[in-house]
Amino acid sequence: MSRKEIISKNDSELINYVTNSAKWRNLIKEIQTVFPSPWKEAGEDQIFENTFLSAVKQLDNMKHPRIYKEQKAWQGYVGDPSLPDYSKCRDVKLGKNISPLNEVIKELVDFFNGMPNWNHPQTMCNVVPPPNIASIIGSTLCQIFSPNILEGEYSWNVAKTEIESGAMLSDLIGWDPYESGGLYTFGGTGCYFYGLKLALTSVFGKESRFKGIREDGQILVSRSGHYIKQNCSDWIGLGMDNVREIPVDEHNRMDIDALKEEMVNCRREKKPIVMIVCTMGTTDAFAIDPIQDVRKLINKYKNANGCPKPLLYADAVIGWSTLAFKNYDFKKNPLNFSKKALKILEYNYKQMEPLYHADAIGIDLHKTGWAPYLCSFFLVKDYKRFKDLLGRPLPAYLQDRTPYNPFQFTLETSRTGSSAMAGWATLKLFGYEGYQTILGRIIETQIFLRELLKNDKNLVCVNPDNHGFVTLFRVYPKHINAERQFERELYNPDSREELKEYNLLQQRVANKLFAMLRDPNQKVSGWENPPYTSFTAGYRTPEYAPDEKDNKYFIYALKAFPMSPNSNELSMQIVRNYVLKARDLVIEELIKECGSEQEGIQELKKKSDVRTTENWFGDNEYIPLKYLISSEKLSIEDTLKNIPFCSHLTYEQIKDLLNNSKKERIESGVIVCDEGEKADKVYLILSGKVKVYNTDKVGNEIELALIEKGNIFGEMALFDKGVRSACVKTIENCEFLIFNGAKFLELALS
Repeated sequence: MSRKEIISKNDSELINYVTNSAKWRNLIKEIQTVFPSPWKEAGEDQIFENTFLSAVKQLDNMKHPRIYKEQKAWQGYVGDPSLPDYSKCRDVKLGKNISPLNEVIKELVDFFNGMPNWNHPQTMCNVVPPPNIASIIGSTLCQIFSPNILEGEYSWNVAKTEIESGAMLSDLIGWDPYESGGLYTFGGTGCYFYGLKLALTSVFGKESRFKGIREDGQILVSRSGHYIKQNCSDWIGLGMDNVREIPVDEHNRMDIDALKEEMVNCRREKKPIVMIVCTMGTTDAFAIDPIQDVRKLINKYKNANGCPKPLLYADAVIGWSTLAFKNYDFKKNPLNFSKKALKILEYNYKQMEPLYHADAIGIDLHKTGWAPYLCSFFLVKDYKRFKDLLGRPLPAYLQDRTPYNPFQFTLETSRTGSSAMAGWATLKLFGYEGYQTILGRIIETQIFLRELLKNDKNLVCVNPDNHGFVTLFRVYPKHINAERQFERELYNPDSREELKEYNLLQQRVANKLFAMLRDPNQKVSGWENPPYTSFTAGYRTPEYAPDEKDNKYFIYALKAFPMSPNSNELSMQIVRNYVLKARDLVIEELIKECGSEQEGIQELKKKSDVRTTENWFGDNEYIPLKYLISSEKLSIEDTLKNIPFCSHLTYEQIKDLLNNSKKERIESGVIVCDEGEKADKVYLILSGKVKVYNTDKVGNEIELALIEKGNIFGEMALFDKGVRSACVKTIENCEFLIFNGAKFLELALS
């Protein structure tokens, strides 16, 4: 029966209305072609299929070939590296007419120009793995039919992927999949947010959902915990001041004794603990808190004000996948991992195995699951209680026609099926063996990189005892033994300033690598294909200052995350080579900066305060040359430029100062300056060492300082009434450059 036959013959006016040639009717036909066809008919979806395949092909064409200009292509991005211009984005207006579909698709593809290629072997800047094909297709299919896992009616069988994902993950952890469960949400933050909401309701009761939180509920989490601890406590209204950070040990793991003390403090202060967070695999340190010990403390100590016990939340967004080794036979080693890798893989698994002690867990499949963003799963041990505590009345416009209706307890009121389909596809695709293989590959590659670092005297691994997904390392100038220098910075408080300056070197090297990768103007001949790496400005504090608050005195480090399955030993060699090259380029730049006018250096610093396309490559602070060049190689002019009172002088002024100086050799044991005498000279030590001291009433020497080559003394008395306040005596044979005091003071104050 035709459409006209369906319509009553008496409805002639309706027929005329349906068949008239109004402009909108012609346009709607055009608009219908930009949607996938609702019917299965030959050729109906040809436009969609062709357009989609064309877009994918255009993206593929933006990748770099394996052989590029007779070199291996290591560009870690698609398209060209030109910087995006955001300045005109707000000038764009909604178009008047319908745009041609192909033109819109072309513009969409162009937005990916310069996008990091996460699957490239040289892209290793963070825990951002490439998504696998099954997950990409699962996510993309959802965009065609747009299932909303708000209720079963809107998602139908697609909702099963969320339930089945929960079952697979529960079994992996060691929970009963019929009692546990969960849901996909907006990243690790969403998982944490759900955990905190569940914790607040568990401790303060359902009535708190209506009356609000009326007590200062406390969150206890290690200092190494992700900064979402601040975000979520703020956004949920609890307040960031109610987050208590627990000290960590040398491996960034929560200090159990400190946790116990803080739990006792909370009870004494009558402040209930709502949630204790165990970090189960951090980004930089791969710290895994002793969750079984935390559980014992929760079971042992009562909460304040008669409240129920706090919720134990495991932030396992990174570490969860190491549980894939739960059934691995480490003795037979069926995948033939190396002995070193096998030992690390077993250790990581055993550290993560007690994860089942948690009440709720956050899992990122878009990190260590190799699925696309966003794909995070919030998993609870007691799923029925979770739904009961967070359940709410049925909205008038939604119907619970099916057995699965998450809208009754979720924060989100729209829930894409893309995450569930991508996550489910990933878990199904890899299984235990797939995850064992890809995780083992990362560890094998990390071992190789760490051997490279160990064999180069200018490089040192700073997280040798952490075997997660990242290697953190520092690079030093050619004359520095990296291992010994880092040991000094880590344990010796006298090296505090050295730590700060070499931190700046790590930052500048990281910035230089990024500039070499992204800025065509900073490409170096023969070094055109650098890796895409990154750095951290807060790995840990020095051993001598565990409570350090000033970030400049934390441990900075370059970092490499070989998350792509294509990364290999060659990738690691390239990382090492480019880091050393970037180090050399940075030192060359600093030598030039040192030779420029002080005003020019200040202008450079001033520009770095504003984020423009001129300095996308980081804020590059000045580093005194004495930290970068062996003292034997520094000229007297450069040595003076590294002295605080002379750092602002031009080289013409330094020349003037040198014209008012003389060299003098003095044997060991000679008093050069005596306490109380008139000060009219300043001394630069060219070789040897002197002791600064006072004498007590009976003539005993009280040592104040030892001053070595490359430093000055005697200058402070010029600013202090011109009288020496201490004695200075040579303790080695010395050579001095002695400056006229008046000229030194004149130039120092210029």
